[in-house]
Amino acid sequence: MNGFHHVRARVRRAKGLEPFPSRNRTKRLFDYLMYAVGIAAPLALLPQIIQVYATKSGAGLSLPTWSLLALFNVLWATYGVLHKDAHILFANVLMMLFNGAVIVGILLY
Repeated sequence: MNGFHHVRARVRRAKGLEPFPSRNRTKRLFDYLMYAVGIAAPLALLPQIIQVYATKSGAGLSLPTWSLLALFNVLWATYGVLHKDAHILFANVLMMLFNGAVIVGILLY
């Protein structure tokens, strides 16, 4: 845990929010599942990145779409920073990097 864990735990209690991870077994399993999703979601972009660079072609890819996706990840990462939520920050920084790799591939090819 990061150094803010105890502070965040107090804030969650003061606001009447559940602790993280949850005391409920089902919710706790889902909490941990979301860690894996935060890593797996960016990895889902790897086939697209590989295709762009292996074929040296960005044909069929929309620069505005990938740019908007990257922008949304910047906003989510900023949200993670503002709320001191490392999990949201980490997942969205990875997504930004991978979206950026696709954008660079589109621009290059």
